[in-house]
Amino acid sequence: MSNPEFSGQIPFFLNTFLSKPATALPKGAQWVLSFDGVYSVPNQGGNTPNNPVNNVVPVAAIKRGVQFEPQKWNIEAGLNTLLARDYQQTKGCLFAQSVQIPGESSVANPEGVQTNGFIRSFSGGGRNSFSALQISFLETNVSFVENVIRPWTIATAHLGLIARSGDDNYRGIITIYKLGVITNDTTPYVACKYTFYGVCPVEVSGDEYGYTAFNSPSIRTASFIYHYYTIETNIGNANPAITNNSSNLPVPLSTNRKNVNVNVMVPTP
Repeated sequence: MSNPEFSGQIPFFLNTFLSKPATALPKGAQWVLSFDGVYSVPNQGGNTPNNPVNNVVPVAAIKRGVQFEPQKWNIEAGLNTLLARDYQQTKGCLFAQSVQIPGESSVANPEGVQTNGFIRSFSGGGRNSFSALQISFLETNVSFVENVIRPWTIATAHLGLIARSGDDNYRGIITIYKLGVITNDTTPYVACKYTFYGVCPVEVSGDEYGYTAFNSPSIRTASFIYHYYTIETNIGNANPAITNNSSNLPVPLSTNRKNVNVNVMVPTP
């Protein structure tokens, strides 16, 4: 026997739910990751660092960290090359190939005596510690991992995971933009923005060299810890053409418009 209350479910889902920008399905790998400079103590009432951002990563601390090694590392030329604006700021960090956004969890402890079929209640046991931020990087002729991430990991170890300032400040800021695309003719917009503060790498994967032919690019993974993070969503207007883009960061080519760049101005430094 048909129930009129459930008639029209499929048209309503397609036309009312999936057609709205806020509830439309994301269209694949649309995201940008950027290193946004050295982290410093937040201002009271805000998350903006007190010190101006001079480097996308804490270069001074990285150089200082590897000075503790038995012999000098000759990486300065590679470090400066890989941190150039074209590779880091124009379209975000182009070496980043994948990122795993950490989840959240808390502890729920059952309380009371377990008796027969009675159900015990729960009490909170606190929020669990943050999981590491996992980022995979593309290997190129001048390796981003070996010239930036590996020495940064060593600087984290040498400088001791304690509060540092000035050239000894080894912590940075990472921002991840999740992009939204509604139709083939609309410009991608920032649907969600994750900002991780006080970031530093604590582990980086090794590499393997062999004589067999490569069938795919080499990818290296690094684990970053951080003090805290924020999430900003940008629902904007129902019309995607006038949805406000809260970031000045230019976005990459849309997967639906491979031969045409998106209409976003490049900010003047």
